[in-house]
Amino acid sequence: MKRSTIIAGTVLFVVLAGAIAGLAAYKMRQIEKEKANQQSYEPAETVDLIEARDVNWNPTADLVGTVFALRSVMIRNEFAGVITGVGFDSGTVVEQGQPIISMDDSIERADLDAAKAEVRVAEANVLAADSRISLAQKMYDRMERVDSQTVAQLERDRTQSELDTAKAERERYIAAIDQAKAKVLQVEARLAKLAIKAPFKARAGIRTVHEGQYLAEGIDVVMLHEVADQIYLDFAIPQEYAPRVKPGTAVMATGEILGPEPVRLEVVAVDATVNNNTRNLRIRAIVDNSSGALLPGMFVQIRVPVEEPRTFVMVPGTAIRRASHADSVFVVSPGEKPNELRAHQRFITVGPAVGDDMIVLKGLKAGERIASTGSFKLREGALVVAAAPPAPAPSAAAPESKGEAARK
Repeated sequence: MKRSTIIAGTVLFVVLAGAIAGLAAYKMRQIEKEKANQQSYEPAETVDLIEARDVNWNPTADLVGTVFALRSVMIRNEFAGVITGVGFDSGTVVEQGQPIISMDDSIERADLDAAKAEVRVAEANVLAADSRISLAQKMYDRMERVDSQTVAQLERDRTQSELDTAKAERERYIAAIDQAKAKVLQVEARLAKLAIKAPFKARAGIRTVHEGQYLAEGIDVVMLHEVADQIYLDFAIPQEYAPRVKPGTAVMATGEILGPEPVRLEVVAVDATVNNNTRNLRIRAIVDNSSGALLPGMFVQIRVPVEEPRTFVMVPGTAIRRASHADSVFVVSPGEKPNELRAHQRFITVGPAVGDDMIVLKGLKAGERIASTGSFKLREGALVVAAAPPAPAPSAAAPESKGEAARK
């Protein structure tokens, strides 16, 4: 091989190696530059920004109450017997004194007639005793006027004994009158209990008894609930609120069954003890029920104020991020660069909901900007951009047609 050929090959190899090395270095510089550019770019998250605001709010408690009639009674029969009449139907209103059920009283009425006859017999015996007393008294007075030598002492003693006996019989017959009259009252009382009447104006429950039915003693006949313009509403409050409630306390409560407007509840009774299991205190309030919407046994969800109105911070519910360990919001504040906004997570204590908003009890001040809609995309220190405000709603006026425009 010629020497010139070797030299030419070597030069060509060196040139190619240099070209490859230069191209590799150029590519490396481009890659590093691209990496640097990528590291300097940080995407921003678009979110709605809103300011936390102060609101005058009255703390309330959501409670469940139970409705009770002012007076309720289960009608039961005291004596066994056969029903001869029923004076009510299911769900009807009965007036005070209206018959509920009547039971067979034929035996009692016969006993009553017999007792009244005994009274008349005893009264007749008293009249007969009065007559004997009068005769014995006259005989005794006549003997007293006669000379003691003429009438033997034995006759005097016999006349005195007859007078005393007549007086004793009279006392016995008077006692018999009292006994017979007591028996009359006893039978009349039994008769009254065989005809059961409504103790007050009330609404009857479901009818389960009928004419001809035999009732043993103490059978449930019907439940009566008083019909009135007011009704009781019992509910329980936590024991820490007990000092704020006493008879006469009035609060305005709201509830779906109570209607759209707040309803006045007046406390009429407070239980003497706190429930050992729930540590709640039972409260009895009275509420207007002139419309008849509330029925005994209903449960009513009510919201009752438990404190005086105070100023609290309020934020939209969409701004709060829920977690098992704590609730938080993202507070947006200026970053290190001009016009830069950064999100920082802030843990807060959340109170009850007021519509779509939430009360913040601790951790946030009024006027601080927080991320609302879209806050789920954020992380600590994330770059944020405020979302554009929503476009105004289109005009409600209908567009003018071409024909109308031409006519004009």
